[in-house]
Amino acid sequence: MEEMNFEELSKQYAILKEQLNNQEIVNDRLLRESMKLRKKDIQSTEKVVFGCVIGCIFIYPLSYFMHLWSLPFTTVTCLIVIICAIATYYMHKPVEKLNFMNDDLATVARVMAKFKKQYNNWLHYVTPALLIPWGIWGCYEAGWSHAPEGSNPWLLIIPLIVGGLCGALIGYKYHRKAVNAAQDIIDDIESL
Repeated sequence: MEEMNFEELSKQYAILKEQLNNQEIVNDRLLRESMKLRKKDIQSTEKVVFGCVIGCIFIYPLSYFMHLWSLPFTTVTCLIVIICAIATYYMHKPVEKLNFMNDDLATVARVMAKFKKQYNNWLHYVTPALLIPWGIWGCYEAGWSHAPEGSNPWLLIIPLIVGGLCGALIGYKYHRKAVNAAQDIIDDIESL
């Protein structure tokens, strides 16, 4: 009688173990699918930056021929956009290489943590160093250097300030979207 109970208990244990293994596989697959979806949020920032580069390619000749800005300002503007595109490509490259369905979760977490740190460092240190002098120069160009005679320079820079603030808010929104997606992936991995 005791042998039968032991055999029955052994069979039940094997069935339970198989069910747990299947449950782990399902949970792992769901986690990896979720990570793939969050990767799209990260990729959206890359698309916005590359769209700005394409816009810059068209703005440069237009600005040059219409004399809206000085040639040095236009050139520096295009260089800043290109530098941002290169940095974005560099930061996104390890994320793009990830295969969320096959790579081990420790590697994914490490890449996401590095991505998040680089993105935050770019926002807090590089962005102000590039945009503050560029914005001041742009205001000088629009309000004083290339302003029509007799116009109020302060009124001429209002659209630039409003446009700059709108651009900053949009950029920050995409920054947060990418960083939050990376943090969500890290949190999901750590919750296992």
